[in-house]
Amino acid sequence: MTLEEQLHKEMIAAYSHAGKEVGYWGNYYLRSVKKNGGLATARRMLQPGHKGTIQKGLQALIDAGRPDLSLEALVLQPKFASLFTQNELVEAQSRLEAFPQAAFRQPVAPELNFPDTLPDNKTYTEGATRRVTINAFERDNRARAACIDKHGSKCAVCEMTFVAMYGEIGKGFVHVHHKKPLAITRGEYTLDPVKDLIPVCPNCHAMLHTSEPPLSIDELKMKIKEKRG
Repeated sequence: MTLEEQLHKEMIAAYSHAGKEVGYWGNYYLRSVKKNGGLATARRMLQPGHKGTIQKGLQALIDAGRPDLSLEALVLQPKFASLFTQNELVEAQSRLEAFPQAAFRQPVAPELNFPDTLPDNKTYTEGATRRVTINAFERDNRARAACIDKHGSKCAVCEMTFVAMYGEIGKGFVHVHHKKPLAITRGEYTLDPVKDLIPVCPNCHAMLHTSEPPLSIDELKMKIKEKRG
């Protein structure tokens, strides 16, 4: 497989990853890759746009805390550098550098990882405020009810249910996890409890938050699969 063919393959895979892990299905992007080839599509997408504007797909990945799934991040992998001009590489780098550091994952220490437990009536520092906001969405009774009504109370990661484990006292119990941690900080966000929230058990919820922004559901499922394998 040539380097160009490998890029093409990974660009198609990126479409699937972004859809499954973030909920953004870039159908126009996929059509272009299939019709024009990955390299030609990448070069077109790396043309400088209007200053200050952000492409819809990249913004969706940033909102979900997954810039690592972007075309720009793929292009900047050392193995693909020879396929692009210096100007194209600079454009890709500048787009990623334009976003706040909060968009890129940092590990969360175990003693600081307590999702869905912060009270609402306390003042926090700026760094903690973002998590308070996220948890406010996750604890909203109407949002929780809509999420569980659609997805059920089975953990989306490990598939356990509390009713199966503990009987009647566990019926309906589950945490809900917010899949778009950064979207709510832009001031233009309306929660969709069906698309943006997902039921998880407390253990998996904590493991999702071992990095900030959190891991995706599929990433954590893969870690479990690798461990068991």
